[in-house]
Amino acid sequence: MFQFLTALTALFFLLCISPAVTAAAVFDTGEINSGYITVLDNKGATVFTTGLPVYPGDEYINQANDLFEITTIDGALGTARLVQKNIFSSSDQTLPAQGNTNVTPPLIAIYHTHDDESFIPNDGRATIPGNGSIMRVGDAFAQRLSEIGYRVDHDKTLHDPHDANAYQRSRRTFIKLLKNQPAALFDVHRDSAPANDYRTTINGQEATKILLVVGRQNPNRNITLDYAKAIKGAADSKYPGLIRGIFMAHGNYNEDLSPRAMLLEIGTQYNTLAAAEHSAALFADVVPSFIVPPSYGRTADPASPPAKPGMPPDPSSGTASPAAPLSPASPAVAPYYDILAILGVLFLGSILYLYLSTGSWREAKQKLNRFRKWEFTNFLGPRRKRK
Repeated sequence: MFQFLTALTALFFLLCISPAVTAAAVFDTGEINSGYITVLDNKGATVFTTGLPVYPGDEYINQANDLFEITTIDGALGTARLVQKNIFSSSDQTLPAQGNTNVTPPLIAIYHTHDDESFIPNDGRATIPGNGSIMRVGDAFAQRLSEIGYRVDHDKTLHDPHDANAYQRSRRTFIKLLKNQPAALFDVHRDSAPANDYRTTINGQEATKILLVVGRQNPNRNITLDYAKAIKGAADSKYPGLIRGIFMAHGNYNEDLSPRAMLLEIGTQYNTLAAAEHSAALFADVVPSFIVPPSYGRTADPASPPAKPGMPPDPSSGTASPAAPLSPASPAVAPYYDILAILGVLFLGSILYLYLSTGSWREAKQKLNRFRKWEFTNFLGPRRKRK
């Protein structure tokens, strides 16, 4: 019986650590410690650079909408193959303009997983723990959204240190923001790459390009990818060159919690803060293309074409609810069901062990009764006799 209990303990330990290991793999999305990764095509031309971790199998849609797949990574150098040119048309991906039939303006949530990210030309260093200027970029984004007519929840909860566990910490912030049912949630970052790879000029003013990041470990990644394509299509129509591309990266970036979640990389540490703030404001001008605030004065058009299959509905249209509260199937709630599943497996395993060790259900039942009578009696103390 002691061997049986030892086996059960070992099984329980293995089952408990397996979800933890899996979760660590999904959330292991910390940026590289220094420098950046350069990805080249088979002709030696640069496909893109980034400070995000890059793995074989990751995909990248560039500014021209060409799709590349990462094939190899060797240190700070990677290679990619061209899968398809012009994989989608930006004009086809733009969401139909739908009016807001609700009295209350849509709520846009903004937060920062890496709140220490800063801009060297202004701050003198790339990171400032607890007070990164990336939050000022979030302020510029929030201010412009408010001017347009949105309600804004700019959460400045700190998630330091800047490590692979930051996304687990910001997940709690994300879930807190979901309670107010925002129409969209944006995790605002800045990338690590050469300044020229992000530097651009829009409307005669210096700006930075923006990278949209879609997590490949998100079970709903196709919906999130369609959302990213729609955002890029809207931005390409209004401000060509604002969106640098879409990176389908290793990890989930908490995008599994809502179909309207998106990670934004606005510039790099070598761009100026002013340029990043300008781009954040420009991006805010794009948001009405897929979430129309009341101040735009449109009314719902029944003849408007429906959103594309798989596209998350516009919560502001009146035809769908904002981000839904967490359900039992949500990844945020799933760990509790994992525990119940583990207990169920242990119970069934115990019954199966008894049957195999005794050779019959009758003997298994007798052995279980003896175990209950003697083992638990010895553990809890002698039972009191009835009077």
